[in-house]
Amino acid sequence: MIPKADTLEASNIIKEGGIVIYPTEGIYGLGCDPLNSDSVDNIFQLKGREYDKRFIILSSSIGFLNGIIDSSLGDDARLNSNDFLTWIVPANNNCPPWLKSKNNVAIRITQHPVVVDLCNKLQGPIISTSANYSGQKYINDITIIEELFDGKVSCIVNGKLGDEKKPSSIIDIISNEVLRG
Repeated sequence: MIPKADTLEASNIIKEGGIVIYPTEGIYGLGCDPLNSDSVDNIFQLKGREYDKRFIILSSSIGFLNGIIDSSLGDDARLNSNDFLTWIVPANNNCPPWLKSKNNVAIRITQHPVVVDLCNKLQGPIISTSANYSGQKYINDITIIEELFDGKVSCIVNGKLGDEKKPSSIIDIISNEVLRG
């Protein structure tokens, strides 16, 4: 059985390089510290994900994305909207290469209370990817997810899923092109 944890325990696990399963607006996600290359690599390996497919970075605040996104975006009101949107934005020059794709990063400012609390306790963002293996259909049943990842993640963060029934839309902030509707 994967241990359950509150957001404070989970934030400490993430700070120490661990991987957690946590509820988001609509799915359970796998997360870690996006600035810890070993942790991010562990998620790639755990999911069996190709390294050219990057992850979304979730944050409770645009301020936690300093050093990841281009500093000129800090005042862009679209990023702080309450809409369930993931944005493809220009990366900061200091952004780690494992987070970038074509010098862009995918970010979402979350409204989910568990993820907000987790990021606030971390004082930073987290990696977000669905809690499933690459190429496999996603199952939104925490009991099955727990069986799939037993012994492979550090904890499951206590909390309930949000009400979203589909993944977030993904929009390129520069071109306004909708990449996923």
